[in-house]
Amino acid sequence: MMYPIVKQFHVILAITSISLFQFRYWFYKVPQRNPYQWMKILPHLIDTLLMTLGISLAVMASFSPFNSPWLLYKLMALFAYIIFGMYAMKRSGLQQWLNYVMASVAIVYMLFAATYKSPWF
Repeated sequence: MMYPIVKQFHVILAITSISLFQFRYWFYKVPQRNPYQWMKILPHLIDTLLMTLGISLAVMASFSPFNSPWLLYKLMALFAYIIFGMYAMKRSGLQQWLNYVMASVAIVYMLFAATYKSPWF
């Protein structure tokens, strides 16, 4: 009975996390804009809660990276998203843009893998 509720919160947090990533990236692109303090803290809180709910969902549904290949690939894409996203916020020029694009591709992959429960859709 709890699974649908936890899943809904997980989806809401995923949308919030993705939106904040997009907003922060484009906000930083505006010259002479200093990020607000909440823009540095809030994403970490949301992502921590998102990961906690994701682990809870996996436990409730008996998913693991060993018995669900889509989850393994989603976790690998999550790791790639974290690395590329971090560099997208810290680099400049072409490197920043390429890291932003790769982080966005990782997001799209995670959404498809989670939606279709398949690593290859």
